Amino acid sequence: MLIRNFFVATLVAVATFVGLALSAFATDDPQVLAAVVANNDALDSTLTDKVETILRTDVGLAGSRIRVSSKSAVVTVAGTVPDEHALRRALDLASSVRGVREVRNGMAVDAQK
Repeated sequence: MLIRNFFVATLVAVATFVGLALSAFATDDPQVLAAVVANNDALDSTLTDKVETILRTDVGLAGSRIRVSSKSAVVTVAGTVPDEHALRRALDLASSVRGVREVRNGMAVDAQK
């Protein structure tokens, strides 16, 4: 029992020191921050393109007018769809794209059709 408690205490101490060591590498350098932001923007743009492609090529969404945007891997799907089934289909397809963390619904069912 004493050995197990010692092992747990040692593991907690090591984890704490590793966390402190990693925080020492944090930076407020504007160039580094700009590079991170540019990389995130590029990833969001790529993610938006992937989601738009899968939604525009799906036969079940024919007649839909959908716009896609993403920020920090959170995808917003907006526009109009012909029925409730198409709305659910669009949300399911968007969430199936690798890299999407969350899908937000901004779509409405077009009552004229």
